[in-house]
Amino acid sequence: MKYSPLLVVLPVLGSLSLVLGCGGPASTAVPISGTVSVEGQPVEGGLITFLSVDDTAPAAGAPIKNGTYSAEVEPGEKKVMVLGTKVVGEEYILKGVPDSGTRQKLETITHPNYNAKHLTPLTATVSGPSEEMNFDLKKNGKGK
Repeated sequence: MKYSPLLVVLPVLGSLSLVLGCGGPASTAVPISGTVSVEGQPVEGGLITFLSVDDTAPAAGAPIKNGTYSAEVEPGEKKVMVLGTKVVGEEYILKGVPDSGTRQKLETITHPNYNAKHLTPLTATVSGPSEEMNFDLKKNGKGK
């Protein structure tokens, strides 16, 4: 029995077009970095998040380590949320169960206003790559 080469090639081409056609639009995110502090003191750990003001771009975030961060963010006007933490000891993974192991016990050191999109006073305009954006927060949650 003879098979036509088209019987082999067509399914391969069909599968290839499905795989290549499944990708979304190319990301235009640019690298940014900077520092995060509370009244001049570097934030030990936590998370910084950049949210599009008009909800047209995906949110982007990065961990804060020793007061610095590096993130890939789509250009545009952003609301910035920060959750700053510091290590205050260790705790059981399962409360009251010593056999569950331990983990770092964290305490939030930033005002709750900085971790809510509708309350944060922090804004940023991301326009190009390799931008440095520094944020010095206030203990009362009302300043940039």
